[in-house]
Amino acid sequence: MNVANLPDRTRMEIYNHIKKNIRKYYKGLKNGSLKYDFFVKTVLSKNPKPNWLTKYPKLENDLEFQKYLIEYIKKEMSRYTQLEKTNTSNRCIRNFENIAIKERTELKNILNNHGYTLSIPAKFITYTESYYLKEYVINGTPIPFEWERVLNYIKRTT
Repeated sequence: MNVANLPDRTRMEIYNHIKKNIRKYYKGLKNGSLKYDFFVKTVLSKNPKPNWLTKYPKLENDLEFQKYLIEYIKKEMSRYTQLEKTNTSNRCIRNFENIAIKERTELKNILNNHGYTLSIPAKFITYTESYYLKEYVINGTPIPFEWERVLNYIKRTT
């Protein structure tokens, strides 16, 4: 099954679950004593099953999905390694600027017109997050791979 065909919330649950396990077993993954394919099989067969795996039980034995997870884990491991290097050199790793007042009101208006509200204060949203939220709400474009956390920033109004 293609991960892009899954609902946004389910993809976000998958990524959060995998990231949590990567952080837990980071040292073994980093030094190579824990192989990626064994790690993926273990995560998928672990009890109790996560919600996303109970909703989509076919994913557990899907080889294409397992290969996708291995690639995702490799990407996350390289990202964590880069973060580790920048943290040790005492450089600032986040240089995101928050959006200006004009963009905040524009974002709020767009969200309100499409039936959404912000669940966090707008002053904490960066330019990139604002752009992805607007594109998601207006055009229905999927949020990029590592930015799916912005889905937690909005909620449907009743």
